[in-house]
Amino acid sequence: MRKGVLVALVLAAAALLWASGAAAAAPSGVVIASIGANRAVLPAHPFFVQVKVIDRASRARKAAVTVTAADQVLATRQATFQPGRRTTLKLPVTLTTLGRNPLTVVVTGVKPRHITVDVVEFRARTSAVIVPSFAGYGGQFNHHVYSALSRAVGVTDENVVDMEQKMRALHPEFSRIFFTPQAFTDPDKMQSFIRTVQFAQSTGTDINVTWQGGTLLPQKFADVLLDLVRNRGITHLKWLTLQNEPNRTRITMEAYEKQYRDLDPLIQSIRGQVKYMGGDLVRGPDTGAANQDVWFQYLGTHMADILDAYSIHVFWDYTDTQKLVDRLTEVRAIVDALPQNAHKPLYVTEYGVRGLRTFNGAPQVDPGVWEDGTPITQTNVSAFQHAWFDVLAADLGYSGTSKWDSYYGKYDNGTQAYYVIGAPQSGWPLYPMYNLLQLFTTTVRRNWHVVAVDSVPATSRILAAYVGQKKQLTVIGLDTVGAQLNTGTATTSSYTVAGFPPSKPVNLLVWNANADGLVAPRQKVTADSNGVVNVTIAQHSVFVLTTVRLG
Repeated sequence: MRKGVLVALVLAAAALLWASGAAAAAPSGVVIASIGANRAVLPAHPFFVQVKVIDRASRARKAAVTVTAADQVLATRQATFQPGRRTTLKLPVTLTTLGRNPLTVVVTGVKPRHITVDVVEFRARTSAVIVPSFAGYGGQFNHHVYSALSRAVGVTDENVVDMEQKMRALHPEFSRIFFTPQAFTDPDKMQSFIRTVQFAQSTGTDINVTWQGGTLLPQKFADVLLDLVRNRGITHLKWLTLQNEPNRTRITMEAYEKQYRDLDPLIQSIRGQVKYMGGDLVRGPDTGAANQDVWFQYLGTHMADILDAYSIHVFWDYTDTQKLVDRLTEVRAIVDALPQNAHKPLYVTEYGVRGLRTFNGAPQVDPGVWEDGTPITQTNVSAFQHAWFDVLAADLGYSGTSKWDSYYGKYDNGTQAYYVIGAPQSGWPLYPMYNLLQLFTTTVRRNWHVVAVDSVPATSRILAAYVGQKKQLTVIGLDTVGAQLNTGTATTSSYTVAGFPPSKPVNLLVWNANADGLVAPRQKVTADSNGVVNVTIAQHSVFVLTTVRLG
């Protein structure tokens, strides 16, 4: 039997049963006033088709209401319509075919109405807020870049201008700067710190100043902070952290708490601007069992009254991407399990990818190299994994991330090379991570909402969504399968994403489309009538869909 015949028989049977012997005659005066449904749904997720019926006749009458798609009955319901009254019915429907699904709503003997529902793989739920005020993305500013340490390795007042311009073009949003107690007795380091803070202020980033380590000198440190705000106009100093990675040092939790409480009365005049961030925790000490959960328990039970946020550091080998997932999810779970009054915004103030520590038998500069000997920071793999980290962090409700670190310079007598802008001897080159980070900071703004993204299950693809004060929408996505693809692949991944304004243009930007670590020229795509956008992206790439007006 043909499907169309089957549908006709179902409708006829319903009419005979409920029309009280009126055969197939149309119930005069009955009209479908409106129909509605979610215009975009995930496959196999039930939703309702809402049907409003008005009966203008003089007597009650019965009829069947049916929803069909491609001659298949999806839902049916019998109802009695009262004279002069509006009746609203909700019929549960489930769709499984990706793409546009035309639905037909039939009331026995009444002209049918139609609606189209998109079945999608991802849907940005703009009303489901995960982070109410996102701090954004940024990186560590080296506080010694203007000191003798960095001048000795090639940084000059002349060439540093190039780096400064590139940092301003990066538009960092949430960034961190160390303060070393050595600056109290070393005027060169003190002027470099102050100049770094002023430089960060000029980029527009919000600033976290972190007491780098050692015994806190509360009054001296308070004097520095007060001077920055009162005398030097540093309005973007928003956060203060004491101690770097304390849970891998000998400091006790009690001594850690005391440092905050000793400093607090000395900076009360700027506490309206400056908040306390606590933690900067790693998973645990260099040797021994993890202790981050014990530290978080202490922060939550003893310091919830003084701390405004928590922070962690995350580093992983490029061959071990499971660690980036585990660290973000385990810390999220630890903080969520704290007492309600101890729930605070959660930040990442250092994160980065590490490579091979030796190559052809020779030790390599931290953070190591890719399998062909290329410094890991200069690879597409490193940038791609950072993108994965940032997207997952947003989805898990982290309030901001600061990359370790932003530009070439010396922190101490050792050597670290995690930066996204290389050495002045090479012209302060921009590495792939710079281009990726700039893409994020120009399409996701500070103080936006992070909102939920519904997703099909068991997929390697991951998306995050951000909503602006003027309802701008940015979606960032990637396929985690691409995390080891440094030179690219012809294999693509497709994305069907709902949540955009219907029938409106959307900007599409793709990082690493040509496996070159760059952002390809902007494209325009148009959302369909249900606000759905379809894109196909190479697996080694990261894409951004945004309604932000781009210059």
